[in-house]
Amino acid sequence: MLAQFLYYKTFHRIVILAGIFMRFQLLVLICFILWSPLLSAQSNSNTVYRFLQVTPAADMAAQGGNHVGLFHGNSGTMFLNPAYINESSRHHVNATFVNYLADARYGFMNYAVHVPKVGTLGFGVRFAGYGDLSEFDVEGNELGALNASDLAFTSALSTKLSPKLHAGASVDFVYSAYGAFNSSALMGSAGMYYRDVESRFSAGFSVRNLGDQINYFNETREELPFDISVGLSKKPERFPFQLSLTLQQLNNWELEVPGDESDASITEHLFRHVILGAEAELSRQFFLRFGYNRWQHELARTNENFDFAGASIGVGIHVRKVQVDISRNSLSDLGGVVQLSVRTKTH
Repeated sequence: MLAQFLYYKTFHRIVILAGIFMRFQLLVLICFILWSPLLSAQSNSNTVYRFLQVTPAADMAAQGGNHVGLFHGNSGTMFLNPAYINESSRHHVNATFVNYLADARYGFMNYAVHVPKVGTLGFGVRFAGYGDLSEFDVEGNELGALNASDLAFTSALSTKLSPKLHAGASVDFVYSAYGAFNSSALMGSAGMYYRDVESRFSAGFSVRNLGDQINYFNETREELPFDISVGLSKKPERFPFQLSLTLQQLNNWELEVPGDESDASITEHLFRHVILGAEAELSRQFFLRFGYNRWQHELARTNENFDFAGASIGVGIHVRKVQVDISRNSLSDLGGVVQLSVRTKTH
């Protein structure tokens, strides 16, 4: 018994010391990240590691995409805003599977633990695989099978600034391998999240994927998918839906769409940054969600008439300690992206 007691006491001290060190490291990183955009902005028009932009949770994907101020934000969405995790996220395990186009598949998993007097720590992994690919030389001769995959490991810390306000930061190590070529990078993200339960209002701000590559594909440096986003969510009185709005990629005003025949107007550029979401809590066990992403609509639409490109729908079911969410995002004639997320509490 004494040996067991000493073991757990020592382990607890190690966790606290690790949390304190990480807290210092990440708070320094917050300052660096929040100031760096003023010094050196990066464009998102041609970036590497695009898998980092895939929405990591089905409940959020059903509401249009990467929201940073969602009212029901949870530890599964810490990849978008590390301030989403808090003391209520402790011991939560999240897993998401994304059935993308063709043979592409994405997976997300993360876990959160709360350390008193330190904050909430989150640890996660993101994976992307692209199915069976063939490699060819410059003359078109097939060389054989090509393995292609992406992997990212994330460590995050969120700390409470007030009863309704949290700040968080995360560090990511990214590794991509496409056949004989590989690349890695170290980057960081930071954010803030405000949530008022009584008024059903929340707001968030995040700066994501700021850093640099450690080694490059074919010795060529590429830009990271840097993103500054701000969002809010509100449920109007006597209205069944919690409404959410996020403005994405504010660091890149002119979001380009292939095939633009002329310069887009100011209004068109503005709406390309907009993500809209709505969630109705039909019961304590069942949620219905809708969303719309204007930029995704313009990228995927196949004709001049309105179609469902950029639109999304999903449901959520809560049974005891398990929450299951499923979503479908339409890409018009290209098909749809289906996501499945499962969240549970281990203690």
